[in-house]
Amino acid sequence: MSGKSIETRLVYGFLDAGKTTFIKDCVQNDYFYKYGTTLILCFEEGEETYDPDILSERRTTVAFYDRNEDVHTFCMKHIEDSDPDRIYVEMNTMIGGLKEKFPDNMDISYACTWIDWETFPSYYANFTQMIRDMVSDSHQVTFRGCPSKEFLSPYANGFRLMNRKASYLRQDPMGYHEKAFDLFLPFSLEDNEIMISEDRFLVFWLDAFDHPEHYDGKKIRFTDPLEIRESDADRAYSAGRVVMTCCMADLQFMSFELEGSDIISSGGWFTFDAQAVIENNSYGQRRIKLKAERIRPVHPPGDLMLKSNPL
Repeated sequence: MSGKSIETRLVYGFLDAGKTTFIKDCVQNDYFYKYGTTLILCFEEGEETYDPDILSERRTTVAFYDRNEDVHTFCMKHIEDSDPDRIYVEMNTMIGGLKEKFPDNMDISYACTWIDWETFPSYYANFTQMIRDMVSDSHQVTFRGCPSKEFLSPYANGFRLMNRKASYLRQDPMGYHEKAFDLFLPFSLEDNEIMISEDRFLVFWLDAFDHPEHYDGKKIRFTDPLEIRESDADRAYSAGRVVMTCCMADLQFMSFELEGSDIISSGGWFTFDAQAVIENNSYGQRRIKLKAERIRPVHPPGDLMLKSNPL
């Protein structure tokens, strides 16, 4: 029985971020408990606890991990004992590589991250890489207890770069939910020509990734230097900037595919005008390609890296 594939949902977050409360709500409001049993694998214990009577009513058992145990053995033991139809995992960010230690029959179908607003600034300043590890693996990220969306805006670019596919929600102190981030564009999409300076590049790149249709056929003028690189594999060119999304170990070259007769094969730093067109990349995804005009070599910028947020 333990060899069957079991739907598994991961719940990330630092201590007291709201993981237990979320799992309790899921168990209590999940209609499907009538058609099977649930196992909660708890790798972290906070102040919130599980009510054994409610768990029993919902055909749910909970197992608490002892740090002296082997993770794989712990999971298999309780899977074999309860033969669950679904599993919730209360994750612990302080246990490195926890997900990779799970048995193969735990079929991970969903992951979410809960972030408590009161402790978030401190955690973000000191444990950014841990936050990135959680967020990059999540389908949904919720900021719990955040009084206003305005407080989240300085973090928007950083989180969108950690995981561009995740849904980000703000839960206010009264429990109201709304979209956490609104991407503010510092230029008008109504203009036929759009000026992109260094401080606009990252927002432009993010919006073009999500909404390439915004820029199809428009002229883009890059007024500050972009780095042009050539791919050794296919002799293709790209233009962009290196962005630090988390720390020095997490640098990404955020770029657009580039074509133009005046491209200098040795690469380097340039400003240029370009027409943006939508083309399908090698994976069949609709992406913006820049057809460059009036390429001008320039000196590199003072700081070769952009930061995803100013904090």
